[in-house]
Amino acid sequence: MDKFNFLLISLITIFPVSIYALEEDTLKTKVEVVVDNPVEVIKVDSFQQEIDRLKSLIEQYKQSETSLKGKLYDYEQTIKAQSKKIERLNSYLLFADTIVARLSNDCLRKKYDQNRVNLAMENFEKMYSPELKSKFVRLKFLLNEYGKFTQELNAIFVEAQNDKGLGNPFTGQKQALTYIDKIKNTRYYREVYSENWTIPYLNNLIDKCFETIKAFNPKESKELHLLELMN
Repeated sequence: MDKFNFLLISLITIFPVSIYALEEDTLKTKVEVVVDNPVEVIKVDSFQQEIDRLKSLIEQYKQSETSLKGKLYDYEQTIKAQSKKIERLNSYLLFADTIVARLSNDCLRKKYDQNRVNLAMENFEKMYSPELKSKFVRLKFLLNEYGKFTQELNAIFVEAQNDKGLGNPFTGQKQALTYIDKIKNTRYYREVYSENWTIPYLNNLIDKCFETIKAFNPKESKELHLLELMN
């Protein structure tokens, strides 16, 4: 009995110590594993931080996208409004150009005046629309040449005014008809008179001259008064 009791007491004493020692070794091993692998813990933390940062950026981009869409809509509306204003202004300018062209053309209905023609030319050059300028290029030509056309006709009228041969009762009428040919030989008559776009004043003047020449009778008048028709 004494031996048995001794063995029992020994087992009771040694077993807890062995269990404690085993647990101590296991804990020590776990600690060593953690201590030996700190990088794994750091990597997880870093990844989590990066994920949080990316989530934050995505949210910012979403907000920016919404803001940009709103601004883009506003810009589109502004552009549409400005485009309409530009269209209206262009129509106003085109209308103004048309008025300028008509006023310049009216200058051709009056006796040649250098100041009036120069003003019409200045207004023509200020026209906004290149297309309308091109359309009215004939007008520019007529304004430029109006003075030269008038001088050429005036020279013939002066010649007729001073022609003493017109007073001959036998040949005067035939002599007068030669001035019709001279007028028809002028640059204006050859290049402009029969065209669609003319200088109305000069056309009317030429028509009156033809009538006056054809009606001339040296027995009633010794002079062919063509200059008076220009007044």
